[in-house]
Amino acid sequence: MNAQVKKSNGFTYLNDHQQNLSAISALTASGDTENLSKVLNSGLDSGLAINEIKEALVQLYAYCGFPRSLNALGVFKTVVEERAAKGIIDKEGKKITVENTSQDKYEQGRKVLEELTQAPQQKPAPGFGEFAPRADAFLKEHLFADIFNSDVLNFRQREFVTISALAAMPGVEPQLKAHIGMGKNTGITDEQLNELALIIDQYISPQQGNVLRNAIGEKELPLIASDMMVRISEIEIVPEFLDRYKSILEEESAASVRIEPGVIAIFPMFQKENPNQVRIVEIYVDKKAYESHLKTPHFKEYKESTLPMVKSLKLMDMNVLDTKTMMTIFSKFNNRREDGNSQSTVSAFPVGKENTDLSKYFIGKSYVASLTSNKELNLPIANVTFEPGCRNNWHKHTNGQILIVVGGEGLFQERGKKSRTIKEGDIIEIGPDVEHWHGATKDSWFAHLSIMPDHESNKNTWMEAVNEEDYETANKE
Repeated sequence: MNAQVKKSNGFTYLNDHQQNLSAISALTASGDTENLSKVLNSGLDSGLAINEIKEALVQLYAYCGFPRSLNALGVFKTVVEERAAKGIIDKEGKKITVENTSQDKYEQGRKVLEELTQAPQQKPAPGFGEFAPRADAFLKEHLFADIFNSDVLNFRQREFVTISALAAMPGVEPQLKAHIGMGKNTGITDEQLNELALIIDQYISPQQGNVLRNAIGEKELPLIASDMMVRISEIEIVPEFLDRYKSILEEESAASVRIEPGVIAIFPMFQKENPNQVRIVEIYVDKKAYESHLKTPHFKEYKESTLPMVKSLKLMDMNVLDTKTMMTIFSKFNNRREDGNSQSTVSAFPVGKENTDLSKYFIGKSYVASLTSNKELNLPIANVTFEPGCRNNWHKHTNGQILIVVGGEGLFQERGKKSRTIKEGDIIEIGPDVEHWHGATKDSWFAHLSIMPDHESNKNTWMEAVNEEDYETANKE
């Protein structure tokens, strides 16, 4: 990864401060502390004040959580101390205001949100605010009242920080779109958002850059360069050097993927029956990345130290048949349970254990994680995750059910009505004794929160399985 943010002359609409603030926010949200350290230095070099960066990192707790916000603050503290030890004097900036004497912080935050959205804000907020008033209160009283009360960053800068963080995080498109609207109300332009997508490309991934482009109605950029290099190396190793060679190769391939931004994969393997026959799948962003790889110290060391170990070498350049699938080629490695079974990481909520108690009412595997424990509330909430193709039988609840989709793509149908596709952010309200089914599409994991009103008296009645033909039809609609 290029640790230095591009200079302002590489951008038309974003200045150095905005470029660095964007990169800092995105890397904080993604948890990439190694590169965050480098960009924090770049930000201070560009003239960002220490307190401006502090405010951005504090604000981000509300969007990417305390763990990543605190980690970033820890990295920043170290950076500031190291620079001071070297005699670098960074400007402190405007003093951070921590006092807020408003008698009604909820009303204060509500008015700030009205200014950002340029639309009336009801009390409580419709939907989540009515369902979870404490969340609505935290949002208004703490984020938009206490944190936004400090003028170290203006509203435009704060929305720029938020948009950058949300653009770096998969699965938060509804919130990203909402804040893009707020950002435009503060003066952020489409041209600036377009250039922000380039920074997300660079520091997070081209996929996330395209998420931002999608949100602002811009055309997605190709994820794979036209001159991407895919190569298979066939290598025969002199038997007595095999163990030593494997050790050197493992170290070199790991370093290449870890250090070089242009190296997508270096994946070494050897034949089971003839371990002296080594095969390496190499994927480079483009030809330039490959040429850069050949000049790195770790590759030169590998080449020189293994030269007498190699009996024969054949390099075969390949063309990619399916570029779309290639982008997710190793993703399933991240979706494996410790017991070896496949699981989804489709949502931010825990997957839980396999739903064996109700497996006879499901086609395919599902997993359940209970999210609440206070039985006095009589309102249990669970995260239910479906593997691709999994769905439950037709059923009904005497007191109804609420589903909140938190990841993936699923299907829902009420008896006598057309099925429909449901995605993250959708809320399904199912009335008492309404017969229905829900589950994943054929090609996607799916997760929803299940909320059961008046749980103790809310009884399930399970019925027949969903007809295979009806399920196929639902996947096509």
